[in-house]
Amino acid sequence: MIKKVIGTVISVSLSCSLLLGSESLQQFAFYVMCGMTGIAWLCLFCGAVKDEAAAEIRSRLWISAPSSAFSLYAMISTGHTILAAASFMGTFFILTLAFRKPEVTA
Repeated sequence: MIKKVIGTVISVSLSCSLLLGSESLQQFAFYVMCGMTGIAWLCLFCGAVKDEAAAEIRSRLWISAPSSAFSLYAMISTGHTILAAASFMGTFFILTLAFRKPEVTA
C-alpha cells in the first residue's frame, strides 16, 4: 500500500510541476514523464503484468485512476498530446492485461 501512495504522490507532483512549475521544472517533469511512459511500455512488452502484479493493479485501481486522469489532463493542457496518448494507451493495455489475468489464490 505504501508503495502505491508514494507512486501516486510522485505522479501528482510531476503533474503539478508540469502545470504550475517554472520552465525548467516543466521541462524536468516532461522528461521524467517520458521516461516513466517508456518504462511502462517496456514492462508491457516484457510481460511484467502477471499474477501478483495483476492482482496488485486490480486492488489499487481506486487510487491509480484519479492520478492517471490528472496526469493525462496535465499533459494535454500543456500541449504534450503525443506523450498523453502514449501514456493513455500504455495504461489502457496494462489495465486490460491486469483484468484478463485470473485471480491468484493462495
